[in-house]
Amino acid sequence: MNRALVLAVVAAMIIALGVVALENRLALGPVVMGLGLIPVIALLISRRSLRRAIPDLAFGAIDTGLLALPALGGAAIFGVAGAILGTVVGDAITDGIAGFFEGSIAEWFRRKGIEESREALTSALGKMGGCLLGGGFVLTIALGFGIQPMFD
Repeated sequence: MNRALVLAVVAAMIIALGVVALENRLALGPVVMGLGLIPVIALLISRRSLRRAIPDLAFGAIDTGLLALPALGGAAIFGVAGAILGTVVGDAITDGIAGFFEGSIAEWFRRKGIEESREALTSALGKMGGCLLGGGFVLTIALGFGIQPMFD
């Protein structure tokens, strides 16, 4: 199957299931973590190395996990505008932080003789899965503290 098609199908599934979750007002954290399994399963089905995806999974988890914090904070303090600004500014900062860890993991792999060269589909699905898992984890922890984004 074409790599771009695989990515498009995975993205469409995640979007569709995300809309269903919002329509049914489900707890976002656990739903997002569950959605994070879709790209990981797609990696396995497409016979991609999960090991080679570890730097990308780590990048995504750190990036979006940290990004959820300023988005939640901005939303709680300033509403939608705060969530948008928290997301945009937070994304720039967390991309840098996550990129540092992604590069560090890749360097460590090379020192250990583990091949981690990037392939487009592996990197895309790894980052997508990591983002959903990391963001879902933070949203689930927030839910445990009674913080749940409001449904209008």
